[in-house]
Amino acid sequence: MSIVNQLEQLHQKFAQHTLEQTSKLPLIEQDSNWPSLCEVGEVDEQGQIQWQAVRRDEPGSLTDLAKALDVAFPEALAHYYGSFFGGCIIAKIEEHEIELLQAWSDDDFDLLQQNITGHVLMKRKLKQQPSVFIGLTEQEDLLVTVLLDSGEVCLEYVGKKPHHVLAPNLEAFIKALNV
Repeated sequence: MSIVNQLEQLHQKFAQHTLEQTSKLPLIEQDSNWPSLCEVGEVDEQGQIQWQAVRRDEPGSLTDLAKALDVAFPEALAHYYGSFFGGCIIAKIEEHEIELLQAWSDDDFDLLQQNITGHVLMKRKLKQQPSVFIGLTEQEDLLVTVLLDSGEVCLEYVGKKPHHVLAPNLEAFIKALNV
């Protein structure tokens, strides 16, 4: 199964699980400066809005960013960030609760690329193998990353080398997630 189909199923499972637990789709704080095609319904009393992932008509590309950074991104990573607009997915793998990052909108996809640039340049400065973050953990400085050389999905502390491999690639990682 392609990573795009895996992501679509993961988004659907997360939305369904949230709906069953809360009688609502996943919620996010609504920001009128950051509109998204994902927004569903009206803003509630707490300023939150429901969201549901939307497959992008034209996938976002990391090609220009890869050229600018002189790196090669695994194809699965480009699909991971470029196929959908959505909020973060909360899932578990091993003993970790993680928050998988997704692009909320075209503007957010641009901001994401700026953040990826900063991360790759930091890794270069530290003379560590390049990686790209795809998620956060319950620990503030512990990231879920994809190693650019191997495609492995790992845990790494900010500014440190990866210390634990979660999966050999993004496809296996997504398959191992529990929502």
